[in-house]
Amino acid sequence: MKLKLIALATVISAMPTLVPALTHKASATCINVAVDNQIAIRDRNQPATQRRNTNQSISSDCFGNTSTATGTQVYTGGGKVNQTINRTQHLSGGKNPTGVRMPHININVGTKVNVPGPKR
Repeated sequence: MKLKLIALATVISAMPTLVPALTHKASATCINVAVDNQIAIRDRNQPATQRRNTNQSISSDCFGNTSTATGTQVYTGGGKVNQTINRTQHLSGGKNPTGVRMPHININVGTKVNVPGPKR
């Protein structure tokens, strides 16, 4: 009887190490991230033109992929200021072992700073 209890206790104590090998690993949906900064410090009389054109897309079958893109534009001085960021991000691919579909995530953040310089 003691031998059966020892064998059972050994199997139960080994279960936490065996279970991860028998299950699928955790995976995530696809995520696109774009973060851009446009900074202009310029003459008071010249307004800055700051444009940001972004396009993010994710294929419906995408699984477990991530894309992160960052950009910074800085201008200091006089004259006309034109800052433009054009960005396209597309994610696809991956294998979903669970078959459970999850919504994809697009994060798109743009900061525009337009500081007039001192009056001359």
